[in-house]
Amino acid sequence: MRDTKNGKQRPNGLPSASAEKAKEKRQKRRVYLYIALFSLASSLSITTSLNPEKFAGAFLIAALLMIFFYRDMARYKPRFLFSARSLLLLGVLISGTLMVSRVADFMLLGMSKGFDIPHGSVVYAVPIASGAMLAMLLFDSHTSIMFSFVLSLLAGLWMRNADYTVYTFMGSLTAAFSVIRCKKRTEILKGGAYLIGVNMLTAVFIMLWTGNFFTERTAYAMLFAVIGAVAVTAVVSIALPVLEHLFGVTTDISLLELLNLEHPLMKTMMIAAPGTYHHSIIVGNLVESAAEEVGVNPLMARVSAYYHDIGKIKMPEYFVENQGGAANKHERLTPHMSSMILI
Repeated sequence: MRDTKNGKQRPNGLPSASAEKAKEKRQKRRVYLYIALFSLASSLSITTSLNPEKFAGAFLIAALLMIFFYRDMARYKPRFLFSARSLLLLGVLISGTLMVSRVADFMLLGMSKGFDIPHGSVVYAVPIASGAMLAMLLFDSHTSIMFSFVLSLLAGLWMRNADYTVYTFMGSLTAAFSVIRCKKRTEILKGGAYLIGVNMLTAVFIMLWTGNFFTERTAYAMLFAVIGAVAVTAVVSIALPVLEHLFGVTTDISLLELLNLEHPLMKTMMIAAPGTYHHSIIVGNLVESAAEEVGVNPLMARVSAYYHDIGKIKMPEYFVENQGGAANKHERLTPHMSSMILI
């Protein structure tokens, strides 16, 4: 037990008030560093000229939106702020979505010039809603709503078009909520189908609002709205497993893949250690019910139960549930050797 006068440790082993304040300051510095970095990346993505004045304005607006996002997270989702990995992932999603969208817009701009299509129509194919769908899959619904709000405002500034803000916001919300109960990777395609319908409707409403409904721009807008929804599903399908691996995020999709009884490890356990396999399935059912009662992730609890005894497949005959009435092998071993096998 250390002396607490220097503020290093309390008698019960908990950090002192000064240590907690120092930790909080380090955390805030880290958050504001991330805000500055990702505001810079976002402003580079939405700035269309090299004018320093415009770039400074874009940076300050992006920083203001990032701070607003941070304050909302601090109030409603503080657990994400204690994880540097989660903060980094969120920043990568925002700036990465804008960068991918900027590249897509550059390609579409070239196509519009080549085929003499109005640029105001091809922008509906930019897959900017992919960020909100990824935010829903990797975080939660509240985060994805705020993500959609911030990204839509940035997209409107980028395009200098308030109509595009509405289009982006509606598409982002639809993309996010279409996968709110996503349990299989193929359901991302179903989310894309919903997004096609909403994108087309929003594009038509914008054409009505701007007085272009009875022109060729409406047909082009609807066509590129469909292309944009397809592009969103493609981007999400490619990016999701990469982000899961790089940031160590376990989504419900990954958990359900592990729950598949056809998983190689589960099949091996079923053959090599049938008693352990049966025990794990029973425990999985019990802990899932308990997890639902206490309000924690039941999928995570069930997966943990399925694999908690996976090490027994190496020497299954030394565990009583796999002996099937045969002689217990531990009776011929010393206690020390038995403990080494079991532990």
